[in-house]
Amino acid sequence: MNVDVRISDLLQLIGRNLSLEELEENLFLIKCEIDRIADGVATIEVNPDRVDMLSTEGIARALRGFLEIETGAPKYPVKQSKWQAIVDRSVAKVRPYLACGIVKGLALDDNLIAEFMQLQERLTGTFGRNRKRTSVGLYVLDLITPPVYYHTAPPDAIKFVPLEFHEELTAKQILRDHPKGQEFGDIIKPFPRYPLLVDAKDKVLSLPPIINSNDLGRLLVNTKDVFVEVTGTHKQTTLQSLNIVITALAERGGSLEAVDIVYPDHQEQLPNLSLTKREVSLDLVNATIGYDFGAPAVTRALKRMRMDAKATQKVIQVGIPSFRVDILHDVDIIEDVAIGYGYNQIEPELPKTMTVGQELPMTMMLRTIRDLMVGLGYQEVANYVLTNTRTLFEKMNQKIKTVVEIANPKSMEYHVARNSLLPGLLEFLSLNTAQELPHRIFEVGPVVTINPNAETCTDTVLHLAAVTVNSRVDITALKAELFTLLSNLGLKGKVTKASDPSFINGRVANIQIGAQQLGVLGEVHPLVLANFGIEAPSLAFEFEILADWVPKMGS
Repeated sequence: MNVDVRISDLLQLIGRNLSLEELEENLFLIKCEIDRIADGVATIEVNPDRVDMLSTEGIARALRGFLEIETGAPKYPVKQSKWQAIVDRSVAKVRPYLACGIVKGLALDDNLIAEFMQLQERLTGTFGRNRKRTSVGLYVLDLITPPVYYHTAPPDAIKFVPLEFHEELTAKQILRDHPKGQEFGDIIKPFPRYPLLVDAKDKVLSLPPIINSNDLGRLLVNTKDVFVEVTGTHKQTTLQSLNIVITALAERGGSLEAVDIVYPDHQEQLPNLSLTKREVSLDLVNATIGYDFGAPAVTRALKRMRMDAKATQKVIQVGIPSFRVDILHDVDIIEDVAIGYGYNQIEPELPKTMTVGQELPMTMMLRTIRDLMVGLGYQEVANYVLTNTRTLFEKMNQKIKTVVEIANPKSMEYHVARNSLLPGLLEFLSLNTAQELPHRIFEVGPVVTINPNAETCTDTVLHLAAVTVNSRVDITALKAELFTLLSNLGLKGKVTKASDPSFINGRVANIQIGAQQLGVLGEVHPLVLANFGIEAPSLAFEFEILADWVPKMGS
């Protein structure tokens, strides 16, 4: 994830005048990298797990600790206030969670406003799953009359001037005409009532997660006090997003005040910036990193990473700041020990047991399969594991099945994991129709299938698939090639009667290897060929490769 940072501003927040080389070196040591620099602005690539560093403030905070200018967990006092945000029952099925906080005493300019907008967009686009899970809004506090109400309303009843517009629109018009409505409108379109944030005078703050109002949600250079809200569908992510944003604003000198969030059945005071307490064994730290650290070195390293730490005998007691949402396991703390100590300070050691590496038996078998396929006259191709449902099902004349889908795809061309290799091979051939026939290609690669009983609810298995395209094709010859391949692997196979809409009825068979039915062989259906723009007859087969075949090789 890239963050644009003004170098002079970053150095001012760090509190030390570093050379560009020193800045690059220290950023690299905390898992960041300067991608490019232009006109005094550095584009810094931040590791995806460190969403607390998606701003100049977050990067500066991390560097201050690493450079030991300011170590340990930062302290952000939160004062009491009389502000309330009241959550109506009607939002429960739409967007149920709300988190709010107040920041006072900011000194804004155009650059800072742009940076806060960048943090909003980066955070909601990644951690917030493109606003589906969370969205963030900043408002001019002085223009809001408390309490704030979070409820739902019919789309036609919602009317306000959206950000960057100058005329009042209904919610339906916003989803149709506003760029943000066009981009994110599908999140709330399925619901009969849309979520809405208003103040005590019924002035609209925002239509979450789409757009703020132009009246209350447009920060100006004379804005001193800011109201921050986060709405979401996942409570922990909503609270964590608020903590990240509000502590970034506090790094600019703002003082924090709490807001009482009043749900129908309970009440919460936010933001909650208390530290999360954990304990990690010193022996586990040393065993995991493979280095003999003493307790003082570990506590110092963690403090450099902006955590609180103290040692009690062989146990390290750790205080994790609220913005460090990446710390999920002891291993995450141990990684921070290694970073805080400095990877460049850890002296490499030769392993006590010297061994010679060799190929895994499965790798050897896959190489043998590839060699045999090439010997049979096929050319190997390698396609992406990610594809789209149109290629997997519609073009293959198949009914749509449940497959692994990317929650936040960058492109609808690559939004699901493939469950078969043949669609990718046919797609490859469709891009090479001008080449002289015959075409004989194969692929050995992973496919992903749904398995509710697996830890990840998926299985990744290896398949072999091959396609022959020619003016005349012989399915008997294809079957002979398949049996030749299996015989050289020490396997016995046979074909049995089958039906598959991707193949011509009566010219398709199941592939049975040993006692298991593992694949399909046949002549590709003309409709499928037409869908891929392939004009010549085609034969294909595909089957699963099993790990327990390895002992049979050479037998």
